[in-house]
Amino acid sequence: MSDNQRRGVALADGLHTAFPTPLLVRRYEESDLNRRLLEHIAAREAAETSAGMSNVGGWHSGNDLLDADNPAIVELRQRVWKAVKWMVSNVGTGGHLAGRQMRVSAWANVARNGSYNAIHNHTPAVFSGVYYVSTGDPAPEGSRDGLIEFVDPRPGAHGGPLPTHAFHKQLILDPEPGMLLMFPGWLLHYVHPYRGTAPRVSIAFNLWLDPVAPATG
Repeated sequence: MSDNQRRGVALADGLHTAFPTPLLVRRYEESDLNRRLLEHIAAREAAETSAGMSNVGGWHSGNDLLDADNPAIVELRQRVWKAVKWMVSNVGTGGHLAGRQMRVSAWANVARNGSYNAIHNHTPAVFSGVYYVSTGDPAPEGSRDGLIEFVDPRPGAHGGPLPTHAFHKQLILDPEPGMLLMFPGWLLHYVHPYRGTAPRVSIAFNLWLDPVAPATG
């Protein structure tokens, strides 16, 4: 029987993961890029006031970060677009994006002692992501200082008679310089308060779809 003739999805015997949420993780080898990005972002922070948004107590640049012709930004832009194209091609969204114009916007976040990012998502962005330039000072063992936490989007997984987290294990990541994460724009996430003197610097980005042009003729 062909796929077109099936009335449902054909699953083999065994354990399957239903309704998964894609999360792309990529690590880039240490290079001079992060140092140059830090210099570029520090210059912008000195010249611009924070845009606020989910960043509490830190600095948030405008969303035009990738528009600069600075060589470090050009290199970062190439990394982001390569990751975006891989994500679009591998999570089954490619057919839905046919004929749509994709664009990416990005901004820098700088956190200092006590700063954090409140819980939020990036709707209506298709995908969102973050690239870590610097994670600041090491956190005390066992603390969640500066960690990013994703919220299970399934409300039903939080209930039931079994102990908490039986069906929704916490997803808390410890960022590393050179790490890139990408996930659906609707996925709720937040960053625990950062404690340290060295700045914690990340670059967040969104993938947008421009509206389909109306048919003519």
